[in-house]
Amino acid sequence: MKPINKYKLKLKIIKTLKFTQTTNLLKLNNKTYIPFQLHQLPKKYEEFPLNTIIKLKGYIYICTSNFKNSKKMIDNITHNKQLTYKNSI
Repeated sequence: MKPINKYKLKLKIIKTLKFTQTTNLLKLNNKTYIPFQLHQLPKKYEEFPLNTIIKLKGYIYICTSNFKNSKKMIDNITHNKQLTYKNSI
């Protein structure tokens, strides 16, 4: 049997993840993960369990179960596609 290349396995896993196009939310195993950049991490980031944190594609995804007001956080996520810029036409 041929050994599995770790890089190909990682690409296969990334292709199976479901992202919402407008907000870049990650849905995995019926859980929703909110994307954060390193400089945007919440204050109590160190207190979250490691099994609810995913590092992927330059973002750190944190499960919504760690937040009290997760619905409000999801509603406030915006990206440059949604803002009115000259280049968005």
